[in-house]
Amino acid sequence: MVNSRSSRLTRRHIVAGAGTGGATLALAACGAQTGAGDAKPQATRKSANLKVVARVNSEGEMWPIRLPAFEAANPGLKAEAELHAGDIQEKIATLIASGTIGDVVHTHPSQAQPQRLFLGGSMKQLDTYAARDKLDLKQWYQAALDSGKLDGKLISLPFKGKMAGVAMHLNLTLFEQAGVKPPDLNTTLNDLADAATKLTRPDGSQWGIVGFMPASARDITGAIRRWNGELFDKDQKKTTLDTNESRAAFSWYYDALHRRKFATFSEDEKLFREGKAAMLIHRDFNSKTTYWPAAQTQGFKYSATLVPKGPTGRRGGVWIPDAMQLSSTSPNQDEAWLLLKWITDHDTGLALALQKTGSTTPGARPDVYNDPKFLNHDTFPRLFQELDRDSNALGENYHGSIPHNYKIPEVNAVLIKAMTAVLKNEAEPTPSFLKQLNEEVQNVLNLPR
Repeated sequence: MVNSRSSRLTRRHIVAGAGTGGATLALAACGAQTGAGDAKPQATRKSANLKVVARVNSEGEMWPIRLPAFEAANPGLKAEAELHAGDIQEKIATLIASGTIGDVVHTHPSQAQPQRLFLGGSMKQLDTYAARDKLDLKQWYQAALDSGKLDGKLISLPFKGKMAGVAMHLNLTLFEQAGVKPPDLNTTLNDLADAATKLTRPDGSQWGIVGFMPASARDITGAIRRWNGELFDKDQKKTTLDTNESRAAFSWYYDALHRRKFATFSEDEKLFREGKAAMLIHRDFNSKTTYWPAAQTQGFKYSATLVPKGPTGRRGGVWIPDAMQLSSTSPNQDEAWLLLKWITDHDTGLALALQKTGSTTPGARPDVYNDPKFLNHDTFPRLFQELDRDSNALGENYHGSIPHNYKIPEVNAVLIKAMTAVLKNEAEPTPSFLKQLNEEVQNVLNLPR
């Protein structure tokens, strides 16, 4: 049972409530509905009430702009956003199980959710619709488009996306006070460690670097690529943590936390917002919506750059998209397809990017990132916008962080347990430790899809 409350605001239906534990893992049990998508779509009806299921906070400024515009452009169609608090993936699984999932669903490829939902029969294949409408799939970044496929089938369209794991937020005031040069695009990892050491106080009142421990498949992939490592091989069938590159990556993190002690991975955002950290890593550029007002309040100079290149010239990172899918149980699938296209187009992508609260992750499209309105945001300095755009040129893919059998929750469970032990200094990432971790993750990869 999910406790919830609801209210209607400007054509939006907001439902707050957390999902029940374990629902995400029950996706395959949700339905006997077909996801084949091989039937020819019917002609669009004249009227329908449509519902898109999404999360409550991150895109809150966009919905009251784009849904009324959709209704104005499509007379007879009504659209509402049912926005949920708590774990949106578990909530989606609960709605599917109860037969109340609606028409269009916001899903998350970084957790292989589109593929898992499609394999469970809950979401529809989109190739027939795209072919009928001669939809130009080159509108989106290829990495984002590929994330919404399974065995070559198009099962989602990209909603938004970014290069994750490469942003570095800076408190320039602390650098000035210590007489330390702030990092730039030419800074090395050794330079970064030296600067962080100088900016860290032994009593814990100020830190050189704050962040969070890379623990999920997504975050580990983005981090170890800086040392030219990978979590999986090119087919995502073998784990490749037991390599010199991965050892070098984990050694740097262990050194930062437990040997030289110039970093803490506890309360990172709180420390940065309070002006007690010189550098914040791992949080992406969309987090500026909370750091910018905090800097104004605390009175420190706030800026950003990209994380340093590793020994082979690679900055790391992983492309992270969000997706929109068409529910197999929607009674208005042609009309839902129109809505799905609408909320993955340029104007919706730009509206996402221009938000001032929540998330500013843009639509996963070059025409959004290159739009002058995106680059000249009303609130945030152009530097942040340019860095966000230019990080896409790093070319780090998404699929390298997803196992071939889409057992991402199971892989993450193994990785998070191990990385939590390293974070607490209950384990050191020695060759034997990484060998054992490699074997445990491989056991998951050996499972059937």
